[in-house]
Amino acid sequence: MHAVSMIEPLSAQTPEGYKEHSSGFRRAAYVDRTIGSVHMGTSICFLDPSGVVAPHLHSFEETFYVMEGSLIAQIGDKAYRVLPGDFGLIATGLPHSFRNAGNQPARWLEMQAPQPRPMMHSTYGRDTFFPGGEPPSAGDVPNFADEATRKILGHFDESKLPKPGAPSEMEGFNPTTGVAIKMFVDRSFGAVHQSLFLIQYMPGAKIDPHDHTFEESYYIVSGRVKATADGQVYDLGAGHTIWTGVGCIHSFENVGSEPVRWIETQAPLPPAREVFRFERDWAQYQ
Repeated sequence: MHAVSMIEPLSAQTPEGYKEHSSGFRRAAYVDRTIGSVHMGTSICFLDPSGVVAPHLHSFEETFYVMEGSLIAQIGDKAYRVLPGDFGLIATGLPHSFRNAGNQPARWLEMQAPQPRPMMHSTYGRDTFFPGGEPPSAGDVPNFADEATRKILGHFDESKLPKPGAPSEMEGFNPTTGVAIKMFVDRSFGAVHQSLFLIQYMPGAKIDPHDHTFEESYYIVSGRVKATADGQVYDLGAGHTIWTGVGCIHSFENVGSEPVRWIETQAPLPPAREVFRFERDWAQYQ
């Protein structure tokens, strides 16, 4: 099972439950139970200048990656100014809030696991709670050299993309020519339920057909990629998304002349071994 979509900012809506606790906030979901997912909720979030999302907490784990704008992110009892390239892990039950601190719209990718429950009842089965209060109006610039900060926030820039031939940062993945993976949030970062990372395919790079015991989502941020899922072939570019369910055989190939990058999420958290099941390894028995 898989699903392909295109993020349309104008179709983003304020989620139920947030309407009385936010202003200028919208979410465009691309992975949830409506497409067949059972493990994750993945969205692109938008926050207008001066917009806020009031302090709240979840009975699930959340990660985020900032793509545009400037945010004051309250995480626990600390407030930080986060910018494009910053990412974070919000542990289950940890209060947090957001405020757009700039004069431009803010945009970030949000991943939640276990999958959020549908808003079906006002008291029973809820998993998002607003205890009250206002988001901070200012935050500290993250000190990524500080050990406590590194358990919550990180930053990606070009210098941190692994060089060709460097060891893989992903458990259970052997380096593949032309493919670079920069892990943001995983088990080593403190995650319990999910992983979040950036992947780049150089022109000509490809990975053979395979599947997993977990779900994956992909949000293309630049370039184009030939994606195959369940035997169907797609030409995907910036703004496209693809989700692959457990057991979906899929592969990717950069058939263009420019690198392609996407932000990928996985849930449940992959095992330390046997992460990939490649079709090529079992072809001799077919």
